[in-house]
Amino acid sequence: MIGPRVIAGAAIVNAACSLTLWPPDAVRDFRQSVAELFATTAVILFAAALVLATRARFLEPYFGGLDRMYLAHRRAGRAGFALLAAHVATIPWALASPGGTPSGLIAFAGISLLAALAIGPLSYGSWRRSHWLIGVFFAISFAHTLLVDQVTRTAAVPFAILIGAYAVGIAAFLYTVLLARFGRPRFAYEVQTVRRLTPTTVEVVLCPRGQRRLAFASGQFVFVTFHQYGLREPHPFTVSSAPADPAIRLAIKASGDYTSRLGLTLRAGCRATIEGGYGMLDCRSGGRHQLWIAGGIGITPFLSLLRDMPDEEDRQITLFYTVRHAHEVLYWDEIRAHSDAHPGLHVHLNVSSESGTLTTDMVLEVAGRDSIADVYMCGPLPMLDSFERGFRDAGLPASSIHFERFSFR
Repeated sequence: MIGPRVIAGAAIVNAACSLTLWPPDAVRDFRQSVAELFATTAVILFAAALVLATRARFLEPYFGGLDRMYLAHRRAGRAGFALLAAHVATIPWALASPGGTPSGLIAFAGISLLAALAIGPLSYGSWRRSHWLIGVFFAISFAHTLLVDQVTRTAAVPFAILIGAYAVGIAAFLYTVLLARFGRPRFAYEVQTVRRLTPTTVEVVLCPRGQRRLAFASGQFVFVTFHQYGLREPHPFTVSSAPADPAIRLAIKASGDYTSRLGLTLRAGCRATIEGGYGMLDCRSGGRHQLWIAGGIGITPFLSLLRDMPDEEDRQITLFYTVRHAHEVLYWDEIRAHSDAHPGLHVHLNVSSESGTLTTDMVLEVAGRDSIADVYMCGPLPMLDSFERGFRDAGLPASSIHFERFSFR
């Protein structure tokens, strides 16, 4: 995808300009120059992370979906923090700037604290509420840049790149905090029913309040905010209904504090705000022979695709649905009914506690090694990683393997 390459390219261009366009005097203080190169590259990476945090939908095709935008966001942030730490470790500290040094230390301390919290035991909601402060400390680092005496300021092109990165990053941060709620597609819904499917999974059906309905493609996910005490934070859920269905259906498994609380407390009549749709798990653009693999609650995007499947479907699709225990199976009778209605759709259920873990070799033996054009997967991250490696080892190109990683922290 071109998106990550653009970010890496911006960092490389910055390094090349710094190494070739700095004034000759900069060579005399090699340590200072290297430390500033670490800092300017970190600023570019943090700016990219702030842009990706806007969830701008026009960026999705350049990264392969919102899930990969968040992956690039995390990688840019981690690389930026590593370079920031290298800057602090190598810069010759001088206390002659009464404003510059304190602002730099405040920015580094704040970003370090937030980085520690990101990998710490905070709940998703607490992490999300604190994570936006990255933009505040990024702005403080801009003050540090303007207040200290630096080599970069004497080089027109590197300094212009630095100021441009700050402008883009701060603008993205202000948009996220102040304007995103008005620019993102948001729709008013109300919970119609909450039905327990298994001991750990509920189905939530939401109907629009008014004439405006969410427009989405089958297989996409949305961010939902339930306006009920204890549930007032947006969370991503895959839509399991078809786009033509006036109601939005969500199958939600208790996999953390929030989703466990939601399954116990959410009631019909609760108002909700839905934002989306997001994601690019679009099987309609794939080849004629497809392999679908769903793990646990990862069956939801495929349910949407099945419910949206035309009567004259001519693709050959093999669906593997794997769960750990039999009581975790969702909608199997409906899935079988879709298979009966579409001769090209073949479905297989694997209960790993009874039949063993589903493997790439097992899948290829049933589906046929030479007939698969595209693979689509949704499920736990270890499962996705294992199958991706297995299909790559079996000779399937990366461009034919499609999946989404629901890991936004």
